[in-house]
Amino acid sequence: MTSQQKVVLITGASSGIGQATAELLAAHGFRVFGTSRNPISNKHSFTWLPLDVRSDDSVHAAVQSLLGQTGRLDILINNAGYVQFGAVEESSIADAQAQFDTNLFGVIRMIKAVMPIMRQQGSGRIINVSSIVGHIAPPYGGLYSASKFALEGLSESLSAEVRQFGVSVSLVEPSYVNTPIVTQPPTTLINDYTLGRQRAQQSLATNAKQGLEPGTVARVILQAATSKPRLRYPVGVDGTIALMLQRVLPEAVFEAFKRRLFSGDKTAA
Repeated sequence: MTSQQKVVLITGASSGIGQATAELLAAHGFRVFGTSRNPISNKHSFTWLPLDVRSDDSVHAAVQSLLGQTGRLDILINNAGYVQFGAVEESSIADAQAQFDTNLFGVIRMIKAVMPIMRQQGSGRIINVSSIVGHIAPPYGGLYSASKFALEGLSESLSAEVRQFGVSVSLVEPSYVNTPIVTQPPTTLINDYTLGRQRAQQSLATNAKQGLEPGTVARVILQAATSKPRLRYPVGVDGTIALMLQRVLPEAVFEAFKRRLFSGDKTAA
């Protein structure tokens, strides 16, 4: 490793945004360590580490393995996550705990593991992959959206806390992405929600298929990793427009727009 080569750790790098980001950063000269619970054996331009963000021991082992090979860590990209789908009433407390254990507590585990390193170095960047649903909550995505709302607040607070150590925190907020994200059904299906859930799920699948390519998000992450950092990086015209409309439209009008956006409700005004 050259003295100028930056070291990057990316969670959830086996597919989608994580894999595209790992490949792109490696192509731009970073020394990249990609992680997943079951690292893929086929060849990539980056190094694989086994890591389960839900396990303190796994997080510690992965970070120590990286340090043993590099002696430093410059950038952490928290990308691992999945979607818990279904109405809030259909979802169990265990569903909620599992969703937060990966999407939020997993991020906290990673931050706690790397911040001592970055504080000692006096430098570092933490980039958290959030979502447009961290600002606008869709129906039947309550738990996933709640985890992303929480990630937004966590990151905003963390940014203010660690700036004094030369560490920056950024949120990358894509709208729909054409990526094979894992979607889990709720524990208890309730018939009264079936039509709405199915409509929302079909809308999610259709919009994702027509959404951003993972490489588009990866290029924004590269920007966050290399330019003067800022807190938020929205990705995608539709998400940017939705955020703008949320600020300027009357609540009832925006809610009708949101039903159309997320549920395929073509009768919405």
